[in-house]
Amino acid sequence: MIYFTLEQVTEREDGALGRLEKPRIELRDGSLPKVKEENGVYNAAGLAITDRIETVGEGIFAVRRRMENRNTAPLSFKDTVAVRDLFRAEKYLIPCVLYTGHEHGSSNTPKGLTLNGEPWVFSYDRTGIPSCTLTEDGTHGLALFASADSAASLVSCCSLIALPDGTHEHRVTRPVTEAPRTYSSKNIMTERYDTYHTLAPGATLETTTYIFVCRPRWENYAAANLIDACLGLLSPSLSPCLPPEKVFSLGISFANALLYDYKGQRLIITHFAQRLFRYQHMVKITPAEMAEMLKDPYYTELGRFDERFEIGWADQNLMNARMLAVDALRRGDQGQLKTAVGIFDAFCATQRPNGLCFTLYEQNYDPNAEKTATPDCCNLGWGASEAVRMFRLLQKNGIEKPEYLRFARGICDFFCTHYDNEYGFGKSFYMDGTPAQKLGSIGGFLISALLDLYDTCGEKEYLDCARTAHDFYYRRDLDGFTCTAGALDCASIDKETAYPFVVSSLALYRITGEPLYLTRAQKAAYYFTSWMFFYDVLYPNGSEFTEYGYHTTGGTAISAEHHAIDSWGSVIVPELCELARLTGDQKWEKIAKLMWANSIEGLTVSTEQLTHGVHRPLGAQNEGFFQARWTKYRPTCEDRGHFNDCLSAWTGAYRMFTVDRMETAGNLDLLR
Repeated sequence: MIYFTLEQVTEREDGALGRLEKPRIELRDGSLPKVKEENGVYNAAGLAITDRIETVGEGIFAVRRRMENRNTAPLSFKDTVAVRDLFRAEKYLIPCVLYTGHEHGSSNTPKGLTLNGEPWVFSYDRTGIPSCTLTEDGTHGLALFASADSAASLVSCCSLIALPDGTHEHRVTRPVTEAPRTYSSKNIMTERYDTYHTLAPGATLETTTYIFVCRPRWENYAAANLIDACLGLLSPSLSPCLPPEKVFSLGISFANALLYDYKGQRLIITHFAQRLFRYQHMVKITPAEMAEMLKDPYYTELGRFDERFEIGWADQNLMNARMLAVDALRRGDQGQLKTAVGIFDAFCATQRPNGLCFTLYEQNYDPNAEKTATPDCCNLGWGASEAVRMFRLLQKNGIEKPEYLRFARGICDFFCTHYDNEYGFGKSFYMDGTPAQKLGSIGGFLISALLDLYDTCGEKEYLDCARTAHDFYYRRDLDGFTCTAGALDCASIDKETAYPFVVSSLALYRITGEPLYLTRAQKAAYYFTSWMFFYDVLYPNGSEFTEYGYHTTGGTAISAEHHAIDSWGSVIVPELCELARLTGDQKWEKIAKLMWANSIEGLTVSTEQLTHGVHRPLGAQNEGFFQARWTKYRPTCEDRGHFNDCLSAWTGAYRMFTVDRMETAGNLDLLR
């Protein structure tokens, strides 16, 4: 047996964190031939296997496997590299897929390590680190993952087997299997998926798999050590395809294209999309029905069909409007400035005496909304922050709008009054102030808003409430490497909710100078980065990713319920660059550049450009990039590497927000 310690490979078990197991071979008929070993060579069904172990970094070991078919006929098989950890893990991670079981969210998503007693097996293209599994206790961590250096090594899958004594067996299997079911669409499971190597007589196959062992940087944060290691080992690289000035200009074009006249107001509509989208997004049709609707031009025409106008989250009415104001003030465009101010005026005018407002503007005209609408922390947090920022922007340019500060104050006062030691700010409320949903980390968006308001008005009650809430959410969630319920269309473990904790931690560090908050900012940033792709997934010629030149590197997976990539990483770039400056650790700047470069892929940059044979508005980008066998927008999940046709308002808003902040900070060149 080969044992692994923090520093070196040793033949002793003393102090070791892991042990390499014998190769495991499965034939196409499902049988598991006996593996025999002689003079360091394993033999299974005529397949000769040798494993060579190399130390390639501190706590990093490469398993170089060579397989040769010594039969007189071709052999079809799967092979597994297995490592057993030698400690009783308290936490485990399959990046982008399972965060210690994913106990949140729909019951029909992958949860735990098994389904009906069978181990979950996930394809590499679902995980930001290829085919990665990680286990840890308070002082030890071990991860196994595939190399991205060759297709033979990369095309793989992973599983994690809990053993009776509390240890785990980590497995990387090649090529791809997904079992016992494929998580193929939102809350939908379909048949398992199997592929096999086929080696001709005398042919060989060589692969590399990595083992990583560490002492976690913080309790529950072995993923931080792993991220640091993978930045060097996998060396992810992607350069921006557009200059930031062009990205901002395209964002303004798209925001103007989204303007929509509604009940006497000009507002930002949620997206350009097909009529079919509303059925796809909510998974309201069968694959067969979708296939038929895709043939009908009525359902596939691209347009602004959904009269929805959200203050924050997906539509980002206020952020888009403020960016329109930034652009208008630079160019002296009074008409565009009037439009931007009008959007803020429309939402602020609907605020109730208790501080709440409908976060979807159209709900003001829905007679049932008074009893059914549930304004949420995400939207109200974004709304309050943007109101403060717009107040500052206009005041700086000689325009006084005190009602924007009153709007933000009303929201923040409501949540200061309704803070609860058991559930923090909760998730959402009815208009009368009664809690609707209490679970989730989504209150982090309110912490950022409280600090934005404190920074402007200096009233200590907002700082005190922010610090209390910050302590609560870290103690309950972030310190355990968990965030939930920031994406409003699900309640799962997710990425989005970590963002405001990076923002608020840095703000609290600037205000107080306490090192605790700088540590917390790094924790939240590591958690967010655990959703990033460190490599390019492989696709065949003819896939849309290949056709349109999309790279998965730097992309961030959406949530444990949504196995797709989006451009959300664009919004956190300034914070990551600030972390690099404050800590002196340039990895944060490297991560920021990767996320930025990915976030500007797939933008419509020309009126001549066609996507799916259709002209999109300038600056448009689809909300999701579907890198795995998971989709809501195709009749089958077999179309790996495809775009959808929902061109969401938030994508351009976040990019403009980042360009504006980086320019203000004098760091715009970091986006080139």
